[in-house]
Amino acid sequence: MTEQINYNNPFVILFLAGTIGTYIIRQVLKTINWYNRKKNGQTIPQTLVARPEAACFDTEKLKNINEYENAKFYYSLPTAFLTLALKITLVCTGFYPWLFQKITILTGFPNGFKQTYICAFLFMLLDSIPEALLNIPLDLFYEFKIEKKYGFSKMTAKLWITDFIKSTVLSVMLTAILMAAAIAVLTFMPQSWWILLTCLLFAFTLIIQVLYPLVIAPLFNKFTPLQDGELKDKITDLMTNLGFKSDGIFVMDASKRSGHSNAYFGGLGKSKRIVLYDTLIKQLTTDELVAVLGHELGHYKLKHIIRKFIVMVPFEFAFMYLLFRIAQNHNIYVGFGFPFAGVNIQVVQFIGLILAAMVAESLMEFLNPITNFFSRKDEFQADAFSARLTKNPDALISGLIKLNSENLSELSPSKAYAFWNYSHPPLTERIEALESIKLELRK
Repeated sequence: MTEQINYNNPFVILFLAGTIGTYIIRQVLKTINWYNRKKNGQTIPQTLVARPEAACFDTEKLKNINEYENAKFYYSLPTAFLTLALKITLVCTGFYPWLFQKITILTGFPNGFKQTYICAFLFMLLDSIPEALLNIPLDLFYEFKIEKKYGFSKMTAKLWITDFIKSTVLSVMLTAILMAAAIAVLTFMPQSWWILLTCLLFAFTLIIQVLYPLVIAPLFNKFTPLQDGELKDKITDLMTNLGFKSDGIFVMDASKRSGHSNAYFGGLGKSKRIVLYDTLIKQLTTDELVAVLGHELGHYKLKHIIRKFIVMVPFEFAFMYLLFRIAQNHNIYVGFGFPFAGVNIQVVQFIGLILAAMVAESLMEFLNPITNFFSRKDEFQADAFSARLTKNPDALISGLIKLNSENLSELSPSKAYAFWNYSHPPLTERIEALESIKLELRK
């Protein structure tokens, strides 16, 4: 039998405080933003008033933006509450120790690496089912009600089911592979697994970066080389000037699923490629597209990605060491109701790692302001890089305005909401910064 949850346990307190605190912060900020939208949503920001490209923000467009943002807000209220209720219910009812107990009976754990691996894999697989069962109807409602209503979703029931099956199978396969390596590390290096496991996760991430554009992405979308013409010539010239080598420029058939638009760089080394959504090509002019890609190339040239990786390396090692120390502590097992009193912790460290990660995840929300602050700083720098590279700030400005309009993105979000949640600066702030670059280039 499993033990009772100990609500005086520091790890349980941290989990509950983090989970509930995250919920409160998110809902308060969303509500503040909703009130701000009610007050300012029908007004064009002063930064946009004088710009001819902003003529797209007429009364009807502003109404659509407000309704779309409100629909997402109203959808988030029950979604966030149900997610919160599920997380707390699974912990407080002792679901995790109960599940572990049933799996150990089935697998004969502990009895070597094979049984440990099967036990850990089944535990990870089965404990994700409740959340998956909750998310399926919520995702369906969002896709086929909200996104359909506002003209974004082109998804069919058949395509949704196909995507769901593919993504589920892929997720299970990758989890099985990663879990096998992780359990081997925990089994054969019980006192120092945090070092090798961190290296393993970095290696796994790099491998996925290489495989994603070549193997994974083509499972869901069709990628065709960009046709010869002015756009390809200008993008090629841009890459040549910066010494950026890639496997090619590809167009992705994003429009078969959504009207939202984007562009990205995928892969590493020889698998590195530029991907343009077909929706983006339809929405922007050649100069605007080149300016948007100049922004993405700015991240590469300014070494934002490498810098983030360098910063993350010591952080990830420190974080994994913290998880290691927690997993060595009997308190976390006892607190969450696992009957491991007197048990050799080294045998069940994978449970400790899962519990420690669960506690840490509940507190991650509080890092948002820090990570988003630096992310917005990088975005400003990439905008400036593109403006100076193309010597055409207006092209980037008009491109950003069109993307904002086409995606029904909010024009004047609450400052508190944007500070906490936005990884990219609001449109008006980006335009103001680009206007300064424009004046600089005129001198």
